[in-house]
Amino acid sequence: MSQLNVDTLGAQTGNDISIASGKTLKDASGNAFITSGGLTLLHSSTFSGLSSKSIDSVFSSTYTNYRALISIKTVDNNVHLYSRFRDGSGDITSSNYDYKALYALNSNTNNYNNGRNGTSTNAMTIIAGVSQTIAYHGYLDILEPNIADRTGVVGMQTGTGHLLTNSASFNLTTQLTGISFYAGSGNISGEIQIYGYGK
Repeated sequence: MSQLNVDTLGAQTGNDISIASGKTLKDASGNAFITSGGLTLLHSSTFSGLSSKSIDSVFSSTYTNYRALISIKTVDNNVHLYSRFRDGSGDITSSNYDYKALYALNSNTNNYNNGRNGTSTNAMTIIAGVSQTIAYHGYLDILEPNIADRTGVVGMQTGTGHLLTNSASFNLTTQLTGISFYAGSGNISGEIQIYGYGK
């Protein structure tokens, strides 16, 4: 890593100094300079015909909490969409996930009328019973994945106008670095962005 020693750093034109996309300005201790709150894009990808979509090296000490925006279609009908966290060795498949999902599926009711839950499972259910070739859009807030403590997840999705809410936890103190998405059967296609929350 290069080091630049100057007393004053000024903009060549205008009043702002920009950092190239995907790069981070850090101090001598490795701490990122984040001068304001908001979301910083860390990952963006589109994919097609994959059995699993994995994103690595996206969680770090730079940010505490993250937001994932997802838009995913499945090939098979009426299958569940799952997610697992990753560390440096790949997907974490141990039975240390808990989750709960509630659904308002009926267009003529304002109540949650369906759901799904699990404890000590080897993955989190993000959406249950995904319809074939319909894009399900939503977000997941991923809380403290790179801290040596339990990681929480809360989110909301919609596909055909239904309201889908979910929460989950990963119950080990592993410092997580990535996340994967996959269907119960068949391939998936879609788009994912992951942002870091500024403080």
